Amino acid sequence: MSENKVETIENRVPSNIRYRIIACLRGAIEEDLAQYINANHLATYNAIPFLKGDYINTRLQNELVSEDIEVVPFTRYGWESRLVIDHSNKIAYNVISKNRMCQLMKEAASNNVPHYTLLFAYALNNDLQAPQKQMSFFDNYPFDDDIMVDGYNKLVGGQLQRDSGYRYCVITYEVSSGQLLDCEILMLDKDLDIVTKVELTEFITPEYSTLTMPNSNSAEAPETQPRVKLKKKFVQDPSSLVTLRDETKEKRA
Repeated sequence: MSENKVETIENRVPSNIRYRIIACLRGAIEEDLAQYINANHLATYNAIPFLKGDYINTRLQNELVSEDIEVVPFTRYGWESRLVIDHSNKIAYNVISKNRMCQLMKEAASNNVPHYTLLFAYALNNDLQAPQKQMSFFDNYPFDDDIMVDGYNKLVGGQLQRDSGYRYCVITYEVSSGQLLDCEILMLDKDLDIVTKVELTEFITPEYSTLTMPNSNSAEAPETQPRVKLKKKFVQDPSSLVTLRDETKEKRA
């Protein structure tokens, strides 16, 4: 059993990074996805859960990249995604819906092959252990070390070495009626149990439509956190909100 090493990420996720993450999520969910629905009057919207992830990955790739932040593509059994690597603070992130992450935590040990979140957590957070364990792996980890190491190397081994001091976190989000409701950053141990977390809800404001970029000149009180605000550029079709609400109830990633 690995040593229960205490570690937090509060100081490793600065306010400007939190702000930019929320900006990408709100832009993808409340602007890009809403405009797609308004522009396509379809009978059904079964692709919405997948489009949501595609729009989020696109926003991350187009708006989060900087001198210190890299967005790396990876593929796992045909599923394409993105890994955000903050080189300044030595953290790597994935973005996954809250419902999907809860599902992964429950089924991690029973899968025939390890999910990519398990590969990242095993490779980068192997020495960590959650203070409250939800899963019972004990010393009999369900996957061999060779399988885990080889799987990780095939994902992004060339871009991020296992012994480089980086940590792996998952950004989870919750959507209600087409609006970003909640967002957290979770640092996970190799069993996908939560070691520590940071909440980003304070950066969300209940305003609608398009994204205000992080470098916008918006007035704010110096004692408060800057929040991502969206300008009203178009009127959203009420039927699209119903569609998104129904999609949310299905609890898909």
